[in-house]
Amino acid sequence: MLCNFSQVEFIILPEMEVRKISTFLIWSILTTGCLFDARDYKIPNELIILGYIGGLLLNLHSYQIMGVAIFITKAIWPILLLSLLTVVKGLGAGDVKLFSVMSTMVGAADLVTTFIYSVMIAGVIAIGLCIKNGHIVQRKLHYSYYIAAAFFLLQYKQG
Repeated sequence: MLCNFSQVEFIILPEMEVRKISTFLIWSILTTGCLFDARDYKIPNELIILGYIGGLLLNLHSYQIMGVAIFITKAIWPILLLSLLTVVKGLGAGDVKLFSVMSTMVGAADLVTTFIYSVMIAGVIAIGLCIKNGHIVQRKLHYSYYIAAAFFLLQYKQG
């Protein structure tokens, strides 16, 4: 079905197709973010901007013009909640931006679940490294790996 939206015609997709597209976009961004994080310990802002564009388009598709306000709300709340972790060096700014991009494409429940899973995965790996090395490892972690692993686990659990 075609819909006229501000002189632009686009196809209205079923909700399941929109979910598949958002999952694909998130996987693409997380995978690329992990590659950059592994190489440079940094997630480029260009990738974040691409993710935001995808999130904005998905929200416009789902909510028409109200999608802009919903997109902004979805993008801001993870930054506000996770910024304290950035200040205390518990999480990198790029990782917070990845969570923000994810938030624009999935619901709050999925994002919170992904965050909880990523913390648990990072904790298990940190404990494993401590046991293996016999002391606390003082090194920078690639947290984007744990975000990607947590999102994979969430998708696996949802079937």
